[in-house]
Amino acid sequence: MNDRLTKTAKRRIDERRYAAEEKAAETLEYLRKNERWNECEQQLRSAQVSLAMGEGGKQLAKKIAELESKQRELLDELGISPEELTPQYFCKLCNDTGYVNGKPCRCLQEELHRLIVAGSNAPNAEFTFENSTEKEEKNLAVYDRMRKLLQNKSKNALIVGKVGTGKTYLLTACANYAAAQGRSVLFVTAYSLNADFLSACLDGSEAVNALMDSLIEADLLLIDDLGTEKLFNNVTANFLFALLNERTVNKKQTFFTSNLSLGDISERYDERIVSRLMDKNTAFVAQLAGEDKRLAKR
Repeated sequence: MNDRLTKTAKRRIDERRYAAEEKAAETLEYLRKNERWNECEQQLRSAQVSLAMGEGGKQLAKKIAELESKQRELLDELGISPEELTPQYFCKLCNDTGYVNGKPCRCLQEELHRLIVAGSNAPNAEFTFENSTEKEEKNLAVYDRMRKLLQNKSKNALIVGKVGTGKTYLLTACANYAAAQGRSVLFVTAYSLNADFLSACLDGSEAVNALMDSLIEADLLLIDDLGTEKLFNNVTANFLFALLNERTVNKKQTFFTSNLSLGDISERYDERIVSRLMDKNTAFVAQLAGEDKRLAKR
């Protein structure tokens, strides 16, 4: 799990617990301002202590039952349910602690997943492998291979194909799948990434370092529409190479899509970048088949 996001998720779970406990405490404080409740509560506690010490027998047990009944009637009169006297935790498995038997609770994992998805910039949470309507056998084989890459957390990937063949859908499905694994995910377009490179370069070294750190930190970086960005001298190629190189050194996965052919990509980018995009030892390269699915739906 990503440490920073895990801490944020845990803090949110803790906030739920604090809120539940504070609400119960406020209810009890309100009740203790009521003289009838206080009198009944004191009598009940005294009777329970006596019974625990073996005094009173059946007669005392009957009195305790009567006092408890009186408390319920008073609560009903005040419009308070008995459940409100104790913290009503959101998660009944861990009582909003985030852990069960020392292991992350399902609620903590779900909160972490929500944070990852929210911060990933993925276009659509509904774009998943399960929701895909892809029928082309060749494309389905690519989908299957991409899912295995995510499971193994191994190679990078470059997916090319014509406009509308489902590249962005596949990339988004990968983002959502990785998020469900608890991995930190960042989804960007090549156009916006290149604009960030230029802006950081103009702002100075601190901005450059901050940008690169955020891009390198993500467990999975997904860059959509490679080739749509404008090539800025001394910016685009240098930053893209540095990013790919650092992520490779840090063993972080990077997935790309492009409308360009492999030949066009080789002509557009310098050899250092192309070698990292298409190296069979470190990258899975595939082409999605078919025509524009968006036009076919009209």
